[in-house]
Amino acid sequence: MSGPERATAGSPASRLGRVALRNSTESVLGNGVLCRAFDYWTRIRNGAAMPLRRDLDPMDMGPALLPHSLLTDVDVAAGSVRHRVVGTNFAENFGRDITGIDLSEVLRGSYFDFVHGLFMLTCKEKLPVFSHSRFRWDEGRMLRTSRLMMPLSRDGRNADMAIVVQVFEHEMPPVLPRVQIFENGSWRDISEQYAFFAVDAPVL
Repeated sequence: MSGPERATAGSPASRLGRVALRNSTESVLGNGVLCRAFDYWTRIRNGAAMPLRRDLDPMDMGPALLPHSLLTDVDVAAGSVRHRVVGTNFAENFGRDITGIDLSEVLRGSYFDFVHGLFMLTCKEKLPVFSHSRFRWDEGRMLRTSRLMMPLSRDGRNADMAIVVQVFEHEMPPVLPRVQIFENGSWRDISEQYAFFAVDAPVL
C-alpha cells in the first residue's frame, strides 16, 4: 500500500480501523470493566506483542480495575499457574484469599481443566483470551462470569505472567462457554474447543 492509501497513525483509514476494533471489542467483551482492561493492556504494550511486567502500574489501573484483577505467574513448560496478586472481588467470590496459591489447589475437575487451558493458551500464543462461562465454587453456587486474560513478560520474549480481569454476575450462566482469542488485530471465536465445560457437565 502506498501514497494516499497508506493507513498512517493519524489517517482517516487508521481512525476508522481503531473505531472498528473498539466496536468489535465492546461487542465481544460486553462489559465496561473488561473493555477498560483491554484498552489499558493495549496502551501499555505500546505496539509490542505484550507489555513488560514493569509496565503494569497499579496506580494507573486504579479502583475501576484493581478489585477485579488477578496477577499470576505462569510456567507453560511446567503447566503451573500461581496467584501472585489477587483483587478483593476474587476473595469475595471464592470465599477466601487465594494469594500465593497454585491454581491446582483452588480449582478441580472440569473447571480446573477449562481455566488452566485458558491460561496456557494465553501465554503460549502470547495473546489475550476472553471467556464467558459458568463459575462454580465448592459451595455449589452457580454464577455467570466473564474473564479477560492478557499476557505479560518479564524479559520481553516469554509470556511468563498473565493479568486477569474478571467480573461475576448472579445470573444463570450460558449453556456452553464462549471463548474468543485476539489475534491479528481481531477477535476469533474458538468456543467449540471448550464444549466439554457445558453448564451441565460435572465440575468437581
